Amino acid sequence: MRRIELLEGVAEKGEYRKGVEKIRTSPKLYGNLTRFLYWFDQGVLLHYGGEYDSSLACLENAEQALDDLYARSITNEAASFVTNDNLRPYRARRYEQILLHQIMSFDYLAKRAYDESLVETRKVQLVFDRFESKDKGRNKYNDDGMSHYVSSIVYDAQGERDNAAISLYQSVNAYQSGPISLPSEVGALAYYRLLADDREEDIERLGMTAPAVAAEQVPGFAAGQAEIVFVGYAGKGPILDEIVFWGTYVMGGMLIGYYRNPNGDTVAVVLPAPPLPEAEIRKMEQGEKTRAGSTFHIKFALPTAVRRPSKVDHFSVRASASSQPVTGTMLSNTELLLERDIDDNRTATLLRTAVRVVLRTIAAQKAKSEMATDMPIVNLLVGVGTDVLADQLEKADTRLSFLLPKSIHMARLAVEPGSHRVEASALSRDGSVVNTRVWENVPVGRGEKVFVFYPAML
Repeated sequence: MRRIELLEGVAEKGEYRKGVEKIRTSPKLYGNLTRFLYWFDQGVLLHYGGEYDSSLACLENAEQALDDLYARSITNEAASFVTNDNLRPYRARRYEQILLHQIMSFDYLAKRAYDESLVETRKVQLVFDRFESKDKGRNKYNDDGMSHYVSSIVYDAQGERDNAAISLYQSVNAYQSGPISLPSEVGALAYYRLLADDREEDIERLGMTAPAVAAEQVPGFAAGQAEIVFVGYAGKGPILDEIVFWGTYVMGGMLIGYYRNPNGDTVAVVLPAPPLPEAEIRKMEQGEKTRAGSTFHIKFALPTAVRRPSKVDHFSVRASASSQPVTGTMLSNTELLLERDIDDNRTATLLRTAVRVVLRTIAAQKAKSEMATDMPIVNLLVGVGTDVLADQLEKADTRLSFLLPKSIHMARLAVEPGSHRVEASALSRDGSVVNTRVWENVPVGRGEKVFVFYPAML
């Protein structure tokens, strides 16, 4: 929570460099267990501030931190089995890993370094492949529609039409299986591009129908079109808090528990009880408390997503004073991504935490028996103190990059080669203007895709 207290206002006020300095001069906010967030948060702030080279340097360090963690087995992180998940190195949630490469790609696109941007496209595909290989037979978030859609734009800028069509297909497929609804503009562009490239089978495979708009009205359909691509970051991303989980763990049987969801409803969970480690099985053979069939009443904390109120909901953009404004299309939403990530991992978190709490309960019982005296009142105080200590040790892992925006929007503006004035308005849900930003003299070459970025985390 101290990170939130210290950095809460920096993105909202546009004090990006000040935020970076706060991070660098407050090392205890992160520590060795959150190296990824230490570098990722700085990289995100520097990207917002338009310091793209510095952003890339920080994000590369964040990427290296993840690579180092993948080389280390989670089973070696024994401390977390004694206390809580906060003693595990933070490995980043899936959407954070994807956005790491997406923001690096945006940094390169801001510099008009298209080849380097495509390198990040290939890197994130490796991340997708790793997710998919881990999730065989399980319906989890392991692909991202926005990432593929942006890749299609970059491939178009490089004249790689086939790869652009493949990326559009992958984008639609990812949106259809993910937590974010398929944006109509993405679906329309994919339909017409696949149709024009004689990929009717891909259209059928995706279950797509003809859009209501004509192909010529779809942004990005015309081949070789020069464009200004606007990317807007809207609102405050979610944070994590704790919810209480309580229930019963039956050795060799079931884990039966309850928790209250964000709506206040009590949700029941019934799962096969995971086995305890081999050391505890040996204790069972010695007739200790952990024999099969023993029942443990457990209570611990789980992470839950908390949405934050935001002033900015969407964007309106125009290039040059004579053009009509274009409403940006929402491509990503961190609220939905975080909630899906929690849902995807809830069972694994429950089982891991339940085993940890049971082991600690066994240890507490043994400690109480060894400290027993002939004085009942002393035994009571020792027992209560031991139980309170065990309860306090179990805290939910609420680490997260809360500096990410609530949503990411894009508007594609077809322009003639030359220099253009771009004006973007950040709008509230009711359409009123919250803030406005102007770019003067944005040069666009023939067939070029020029990216501009507007952070409005209000």
